[in-house]
Amino acid sequence: MLITRARSRCVVFANFRAGDLRIESHAPFGLRALKTFLDFAETRNLHSAESISEDTDSPFEDSVYEFLRDYGYEVRKQIGCAGFRVDLGVVDSEHPGRYLLGIECDGAKYHSSPVARDRDRLRQQILENLGWKIHRIWSTDWYRSRAETGRRLLEVVEQVKNGDYSSVWCSPEQPSFGVEEAEGLEVEAHDHVMPVGRVEDEVIDYAVCTSLGNTAYYYGELHEQPITSMADMVAQVVRVEGPVHLDEVVRRIRTLWGLKRAGQRIANAVAVGADYAVRAGLVRQRGNFLWPAGEAAVAVRRRSGDPPPKADLICDEEIVEAFRLVLKYQFATSPEDLVLRASRLFGFQAMHAQTAGRLRVVLKVLVERGELEEKANGMIHFVQ
Repeated sequence: MLITRARSRCVVFANFRAGDLRIESHAPFGLRALKTFLDFAETRNLHSAESISEDTDSPFEDSVYEFLRDYGYEVRKQIGCAGFRVDLGVVDSEHPGRYLLGIECDGAKYHSSPVARDRDRLRQQILENLGWKIHRIWSTDWYRSRAETGRRLLEVVEQVKNGDYSSVWCSPEQPSFGVEEAEGLEVEAHDHVMPVGRVEDEVIDYAVCTSLGNTAYYYGELHEQPITSMADMVAQVVRVEGPVHLDEVVRRIRTLWGLKRAGQRIANAVAVGADYAVRAGLVRQRGNFLWPAGEAAVAVRRRSGDPPPKADLICDEEIVEAFRLVLKYQFATSPEDLVLRASRLFGFQAMHAQTAGRLRVVLKVLVERGELEEKANGMIHFVQ
């Protein structure tokens, strides 16, 4: 145990630094504590005593580990403690107790983080504040473009070794290539590169219909309206909110009519009007969902209150598009994380069993149809 009674200042004299102490996983606690103390005296960063594991989280990390070892670098696995272990650390050959570079892989620990912000920003910011230089490798880059990704990794290690870390592009939200290479990049030739931006930026707010048209022509009770008038009202709602569930069309029409609730007579009248609108070519129907008459791309829409997010009122096509957006930014992810992230795009704040079950059904169909593929490691990605 290290103890001092100094009240204002403690001066440490030593002929070596913390980085000169080479700590193995079986090193005595006292030696590890001494290294922690010396590091604090030098940097004012109080780290927990370093722990090193011999196991990695995935075969992907093992592959990167062996690659670096083959090129003569000393590499250690799972360095640190708690939720801030670094997957791989490249040891400084001149100071064996110090690391040149920490390497983050999108393995099990990455996908176990509950939200993207934890995965992509907070961990790296905290590690860099502790003095780490971090480089991220994406599994899709590693397996699709091994030669280029490996070459880039070796460049990064040598740049850090030579003190030229400022030129390295290591942001977790950006592609793993240099700035100069990015300027003339042809996207079609590198469609596996992580896109710039946030997946949330591609989600639009749900547009709500605010008018049923010229209500001066409507007389009497809602359920007594002529079938052509009801068809026009249905088409008006669908043009704004489609694809939209028939139940939501009923709710919207009765709300705009000024009613607090809709009985079975109103629901039946709207359904008849919807059927007429379909036959007249005013709208299209797929199952219980009504679509605008013209072909249009499906957008992922954020429900923030009206209507509230309900899984049964979201069509399969929109759920598929949400999966596409998530995988566009993550390339591959576990089924549970894919379902969770897709639900967040729709505005769900909590994942309930009914919501998860609805999204899992769509996910299962996509896998069975061959549009999605589940790898041996359990990761899901879209088939190109």
